[in-house]
Amino acid sequence: MPMIDERRESEVAGIPSTDQTPGPGTGVAPHVGESVTFTGRFLVPLLVPFAVAATIIFYVLNVSRIFLAAESALAVAFAIAVTLAILIGGAALSAAPKLRGSSITLVVSGGLLFVLVGGLISIGAASPKTASGPVQCAPVQRRLTIDAGAGGSIRFSFPQGSTIKAGCVDLKLQILGGSHTLQFDDAAAAGAFPELGISTKSWTGVLKPGKYVFHCTIDSHAANGMVATLLVTS
Repeated sequence: MPMIDERRESEVAGIPSTDQTPGPGTGVAPHVGESVTFTGRFLVPLLVPFAVAATIIFYVLNVSRIFLAAESALAVAFAIAVTLAILIGGAALSAAPKLRGSSITLVVSGGLLFVLVGGLISIGAASPKTASGPVQCAPVQRRLTIDAGAGGSIRFSFPQGSTIKAGCVDLKLQILGGSHTLQFDDAAAAGAFPELGISTKSWTGVLKPGKYVFHCTIDSHAANGMVATLLVTS
């Protein structure tokens, strides 16, 4: 037949026949269709955007903590090092497309752990510093020392006088005997000065013109006469 003759002529000429059917004897692997799974088709495309967004948020939060703690040069250097490491690591990964998935996972996990550690270290420095209780004023305009328990007595005394001008006052309680404290009765003065005593012997606060009564809070010292008045003038 003509078809058989043409095939034989092609084989004689050394040209392979194009109508061979793939099979075990031809050396051509038959085409096998790829199986489509639910995970690869739907689940992975759905989760990848969420994973990328979570990674970005994780990075931004932790690196921003480091930058907020910029009072220390070490924190800024750490943030720069993290950013450069991520950029260099991304370039290295893109230049090695045949790198194993486990190796990529290990490198990425190490980078994220590095960022997390930096964020945790700088939490305290990045947090806003709020004062608990009275805040000291500056600059100091006046200084006043009040003695307590001089000569073993339960009394306050004023070595520099009991009158002072208004403004930013550095008030010091000098305990000469026993255990004593100094607490203002006036709410405004008590808000500017904490209770002075063994732990806090001096404080700087603002006093406006007026008369300020203060007392000792130890046991019955106030009832026994450990009360005094400070006169603040304009």
